This record gives sequence, structure tokens and C-alpha cells, in this order.
Amino acid sequence: MTKIPLFIFEEHHEAFLVWNYSVLNHLISQSNNTLLHVDEHSDMAVPKFNYSIHSIQDKLQKIHEFTYNELSIANFIVPAIYQGLFSQLYWLYQSTNEGKGSQRPILVHSHNGEGQVLMLDINCDLGPLAFFNSDLKSVLFKSIKPHDKFPQSQSVILDIDLDYFSCNPQYYHYQGKLEVTKEQYDSFNRDQYHFLRFSLGSGIKSQAEQGKYYLLFNPLITEAIPSKLKVTNQKIMSRIDQFIEFLTKNNITPQLIDICRSRLSGFTPEDQWQFIEKNLIEKLSTLYNIEINYLKDIFVQERIEVLAK
Repeated sequence: MTKIPLFIFEEHHEAFLVWNYSVLNHLISQSNNTLLHVDEHSDMAVPKFNYSIHSIQDKLQKIHEFTYNELSIANFIVPAIYQGLFSQLYWLYQSTNEGKGSQRPILVHSHNGEGQVLMLDINCDLGPLAFFNSDLKSVLFKSIKPHDKFPQSQSVILDIDLDYFSCNPQYYHYQGKLEVTKEQYDSFNRDQYHFLRFSLGSGIKSQAEQGKYYLLFNPLITEAIPSKLKVTNQKIMSRIDQFIEFLTKNNITPQLIDICRSRLSGFTPEDQWQFIEKNLIEKLSTLYNIEINYLKDIFVQERIEVLAK
């Protein structure tokens, strides 16, 4: 049985780095792949960059810097579409908040073809001219549930976020404490029109503590309100079994599997991510001959400088 590479990483924008690494190392094709995005979130936000995506080309160090300096955990798929990596995109999710959609075309392009400000058009009429414009990339998009059918495809990239199996509430995320200078602290407290005030409102406040000064993000969050998206370990196992059944029923043999933990951002519960990862990998191993890789090890192997310049 052919080995299937499986990559594990912390946050979902790192999938962009894994996909590009896999193209450069001939693990997947550079075009015409089908992405099976298994996630509670679509991650289809549209990014704007400080410099052109065209500049990263096939240099892994530049791709690494672009991933960590320009992408977020919600906008990494659209750039991959713009690169021409995917021709079909299927989003498998749990929540009932969004209805299952029909398959529809999505067109991704950039302002003036510069590859810096990306734009997305849904249900667009491609027309004959689209096929002669190298800046225009199209993908067929459909949201699905585990009982739906998945079309046969020669090159499937299986992209899994652990929060598909159990997820924290949305407002539970992005808590943080940032140390600032005394001058920055005083400026924030004096200025009623400080950009952070009218941007975040009650989501930010200042604090002085033992001679140090901080800005607190989402300070009102003291405990998680129960969420229907966070489920018991028993329910997690049921969802894993259901997912394995979905893969089996549809005869899905991916070219590549990647697993995002989403534990640092808090979308996957801290007390469950290890349980989910362990049991998911065990179940996937019953279907495929997988070869587990960790993204941090690739940095060492490829001599990538982790700190951005």
C-alpha cells in the first residue's frame, strides 16, 4: 500500500506552507487538486497583502515568511486557489448554522493582476475570456455534511481541523495580554479616540501591574459559556467514526493529509485536542498507510529560518 504523507501543525494558515512544500517536493500536483476541507469554519476570508504573492514563487524560505507574516487562520485557502492549486473545494462541517449549498463556481483574482489585493466573486459567469486571463482562477465550491456524497477525484488533499470534532465558542478566542511601554499605556488612557478603543470597544482595556504596563484583549471573558459545538469525548468518538465512514463510503484515497490542531487559537478545546488527535490518527491508520510528519521538523530539514526578517 502506497504511503500517504500526513502533516501535523498548530494553526490553520500553516496549511498554505504545507501545500506549497508538498508541491515543491512533488507530493501533490501544482494544479487541478480537490480540497476536502474538514472544519467547523469555512476559512474563506479574502486577504490583502503587504507584498505580492507572486514574489514568493518556488522559494520555501519566502513561502514560510509569507505564511507567518501575511496570512491568518481564516484566509489561507483563497490564496491557494489564486495560485491555481485547487479546482474543486468541498467544505465538510458540523454546525447547522449554515445550510448545505449547491455546487457553485468561485472566481479569485487580484487588483490589476498584482497579486496583492485578492478579490473573490461567487456564482460568477466565467465567460470565455476568463480562460485567457492568467490572473483569474476558478474553483467549484460546495458545502457538505457527512451523509452527502463526495465525487471521485484523482488528487484529493484532505485538510482536517480538529475543531470539526469539538469546538469552543467563537468569543472564547483571541484573549491576550500585551506588555507595552509606560508612554503607550498613558497614550491609550488619555486618548478617547485611540484606534484600539473604537475598533475593539469593551474588548480591550489597560492594566498596570508591579511596575509593568499591559493592554488586555477580551478582558471580560472570565469563563466559557456552554456551547453546542463543544461536545463530550463520547460524541467526539462518534464523529470520528462517522467521518471514517464518510471516507470509506466515498472511496476517498487522498494524496496528502494535513491535520491542524487549532489549540493555540483556542478553537479546539485545550482539554480535548490530544484525545481527538490520537483517536483520529488511529482511525485514519486503519484506512491508509500514513507517514506522519510534523511541520516543525520540516523547518530543521529544510534549514528554514523560523524568525521572520
